[in-house]
Amino acid sequence: MTKHDVAELLPFYANGTLDAAERARVETELASCAECSAELRELEGLGASLKAHTATAGPLPARILEDALARISAAPAPVTALRTAWWGGPARYATAAALVVGFGAAAVAAYHAHEADLTRATNGSGASTEVASNTVFRMTEAPKGAVRVKNPNAAAGAPAQAAPKSAADAATTVAKQHRLAKKAHLDLLVRDVDVSLKAVQSIVRGAGGEIISLADSNPRTADAVHDAKLDVEVPADRLESTLDRIGTAGTVQNRTIEAEDVDATIVDEEARLRNLRREEIDLRTLMDKGGKVTDILTVQENLSDVRGQIEQLEAQHKNDVHRVATSTISIQMAEDRPNPTPVKSGAGARIDGAWHSGLNALADTVVALLSTIAWCIAYAPIPLTLAGITYAAMHLLKRRLAPR
Repeated sequence: MTKHDVAELLPFYANGTLDAAERARVETELASCAECSAELRELEGLGASLKAHTATAGPLPARILEDALARISAAPAPVTALRTAWWGGPARYATAAALVVGFGAAAVAAYHAHEADLTRATNGSGASTEVASNTVFRMTEAPKGAVRVKNPNAAAGAPAQAAPKSAADAATTVAKQHRLAKKAHLDLLVRDVDVSLKAVQSIVRGAGGEIISLADSNPRTADAVHDAKLDVEVPADRLESTLDRIGTAGTVQNRTIEAEDVDATIVDEEARLRNLRREEIDLRTLMDKGGKVTDILTVQENLSDVRGQIEQLEAQHKNDVHRVATSTISIQMAEDRPNPTPVKSGAGARIDGAWHSGLNALADTVVALLSTIAWCIAYAPIPLTLAGITYAAMHLLKRRLAPR
């Protein structure tokens, strides 16, 4: 038996209100537990102090007990609780439901508006394919910075490029002002893409050109439209005739030609090449003369830099000359199928059409429902937060109005 078994009985033992069995249990514990004995002595001392205080205190008023009992037995005052009408609960649920439905409807409207914007953007981007057959010419000037390139040899003291000294040079300069880099685009509607591809390849090879890229996407279903795209290069002087011959392979929907004036760029590249080659000759002459090791290393480093500039500029010059000599044609072919899905005739066609229309409507409804649920889940924290704030405010108002 531990102290905790009789600790709750010690106050009653000190008052002498225990029966014989419990009193025997306490006395047995007190005989072996010093802590319980010490606690009993404290309780007895506290009881003696209370009795002494009671003996010295004055008498209580005669009717104090009767008044206390009368107040206890009196009827309680009416409690004024915050009550609502019978429709208060349904109204709160209806308000929460209206908030959820309102946010859901707003989400669906925003989704449909977004889809409509995408549809308009898609139709706007494809409007160029519905333009009647025509030819558009665009002329692009060379960049202004290409004419005013700083001479890399000016700091080294190399002589500037001299002006043409003869009538032949002047004539050559005038002729170079007409060097244009042309590229064209052609949209075709064809009956058979494979046959038209072979015809276009034959036309391009007959004109002395080459096919530089080809993308042929074969349809995987009966409803898909076969289309293809290829880029070709032909001699610049045969661009117009090649376009005319390719146009006979189908119906031309759009035809554009763009030209960029690269004459100033080519003239500048040639001038820079002449100056760089002259500087290279001068540096090689300095290398042959010899001198200090540091001077030779410096000249060799400058010579490597000049050589790198020459190779880079030569590659750029060859590319620009090639752009003038050849023209690029981008051809887009699409199969002309105004009714790609043949329908059956008679009652079977109407039943089949109604079945497919019903399936499409069901699919659209399911997609719209799932989209609405997704938007409602996304915006659910807003009405839930408002409902929580409303509930907390009403609960606080009830507590303040309740009597204390």
